[in-house]
Amino acid sequence: MPTAVTSPRNPLHPSVLPRLDKQYEAFYNKYMANAPMIQELPWDPAVRSSPAVPGGAPALPVSKTEDIELDGFSIRVFYPTDLPTSGDAPIFVWYHGGGMVLGGINAENPFCTRVANSAKCVVVTVDYRMAPEYKFPVGHEDAWTAFEWVYKNGKERLGVDVGRFGIGGSSSGGNLAAFVSQRAGVQGIPIQFMVLGVPVCDNTATADTYKSWNVNRHCPGLPDAKMLWYRDQYIPNAEDLSNPIASPLFGSDEAFKSSVNKVFIALAELDLLRSEGEAYSEKLKSFGKEVDCRTYPGVPHAVQAMDGVLDMARKWIKDMCTYVAVQFGRHPADVAMEDLYPDNVEVDVPQIEGGGPWLRLKTPMVLGEAPIYRAEDSTLHYVDCLKEPAELHILKLDPTTGEAQDGQPRIIQLEESVTVQFFRENKPGYICAYFAGVAFLDEETGKLEILKEIIPQDERSIRRFNDGGVDVMGRFWLAEIDRKALSLGMGRLPEDYGEPLGRLWRYDPDGSLHLMEKGLVCGNGLAWSPDNKIMYLNDSAAGLVFAYDFDIPTGSLSNKRLFIDRRDLGGEPDGMVVSVEGDLYIAMWASSRVMVYSPEGKHLKDIKFTARNMACTSWGGPNYDTLYIASATDKRPNKNPEDDGGHLFKYHVGVKGLPKYKFKG
Repeated sequence: MPTAVTSPRNPLHPSVLPRLDKQYEAFYNKYMANAPMIQELPWDPAVRSSPAVPGGAPALPVSKTEDIELDGFSIRVFYPTDLPTSGDAPIFVWYHGGGMVLGGINAENPFCTRVANSAKCVVVTVDYRMAPEYKFPVGHEDAWTAFEWVYKNGKERLGVDVGRFGIGGSSSGGNLAAFVSQRAGVQGIPIQFMVLGVPVCDNTATADTYKSWNVNRHCPGLPDAKMLWYRDQYIPNAEDLSNPIASPLFGSDEAFKSSVNKVFIALAELDLLRSEGEAYSEKLKSFGKEVDCRTYPGVPHAVQAMDGVLDMARKWIKDMCTYVAVQFGRHPADVAMEDLYPDNVEVDVPQIEGGGPWLRLKTPMVLGEAPIYRAEDSTLHYVDCLKEPAELHILKLDPTTGEAQDGQPRIIQLEESVTVQFFRENKPGYICAYFAGVAFLDEETGKLEILKEIIPQDERSIRRFNDGGVDVMGRFWLAEIDRKALSLGMGRLPEDYGEPLGRLWRYDPDGSLHLMEKGLVCGNGLAWSPDNKIMYLNDSAAGLVFAYDFDIPTGSLSNKRLFIDRRDLGGEPDGMVVSVEGDLYIAMWASSRVMVYSPEGKHLKDIKFTARNMACTSWGGPNYDTLYIASATDKRPNKNPEDDGGHLFKYHVGVKGLPKYKFKG
């Protein structure tokens, strides 16, 4: 007998499917479609012991948590791993969501830990009393009591600076935060800013009054029947629905004028509540408030709670954490996705353990760069370009196994800092980029024969050379760094900085020099596709990888396009190589990873290592299917003391790589 096919209990509505985020759709169909909705079950308060929505990421470690009992309810305090070195920490009060019915002291704790650590602030979450046991306005009065207690007792009891005070909440918690902001304003209590996610702003809302209540009425997470059930549990009396306490959109002019001046509002495109959130944003703006209102595409109401399974949820939370951090004086680039989600930045990208150093050097490199493998004598050549003086390392490998044959490399001190070098065809030594131009480098002595000084002496404080490549016709490409822009760090270039100073040059075997590209912060990782018709170029500190159409006979570039964008996700694309299948293996600085991308730009997998700063990759070994990776020492004051930066790593891919061409001059 064939097995009967049963339909899910709550399938996705046909009107939703064309608009829905594909990660959400897959997770919902697998884990949520057969679950009953809260309004379909007899009420049982035990349901609060489980997350209202599955798919959340775990909490991050913080230095301390503390539960404090107030009048009939409690608050939980999160202290960040790193408190400010001087002065008291700022304070952020958060109200969890759940329709005024679900949630509790453990609700949204993972979000609170991420805010605390990224903004270096103390976070308080409020375990306000909920329906159906406690009706309107009990939850609102608890929200105010908690806020007032923190304001009056925060300095002495929590050690915080109540002069730097932010509040926020999600869904029904956003409703509570908006109410608190208005009451605090009327009473003259200053709040620095407010952060709201999918807030309930109008408890009178219907499909007749708001577009999203019509077009999103069947969306998962919060269909209209579920929202009306929540509303009935907490506000059973219809006359209370328009009370400004329950519906902050109806607050008085005085309440809006005096309320918080800076507001971040995150809305979900497929949320029932989106339109009322937009209306609240516009009303705040009409009173001169500075509002950053963002709508996140393809996701329904409960997106914030699903950061374990949705990339869009992670972007949402990073944006919120960044807003809080900036209000408390940090730079946006201080909030890194890698710190918020250290196990895997992107949800669906497999994480493969690459392990520790393959070769632990006697003295760790400052910045290991430019590994290249020579099959003729089974040697690996690379440089430590920032050591004083710079060094060339030559490591003998076993031609059968690819393992280090002599234990440690032969080290040659260099006259100038060489940042990248390639073998010459049928001639000894290398062509290289030194800090100011192009040279031949003697493999035995480390002496340079300067071929072309490109960066004059008076510009060496603003530019230097970095990475390069040799194309299929034997031409040498070399890319510059804008020293000042690089020193600011990824994501920290001021808007008024102007065009970065880094350039890309091509040096031909006939000695001619050609300017090929401008506007780079940190030119890096040149590589070509297997057919040599596409050239890839990384701008590391900008977090970008570009692709160009490459004309083989002339070496000209055209059709520049953005191929990979890491600005939100973190990791700086450094040295890279390409496999015979066309996949890019990119050493991703500040991420402990080599990231693998398909020729179409899809992120395929990450290989994780025990050094934060993976700098440059090379194919090698007897079958040319092994990655050799140079790394750099982590110079940050708060670095992991067990970081293995400055040593060599190896990973057997099992897929052959494209050889690095030799210079034909």
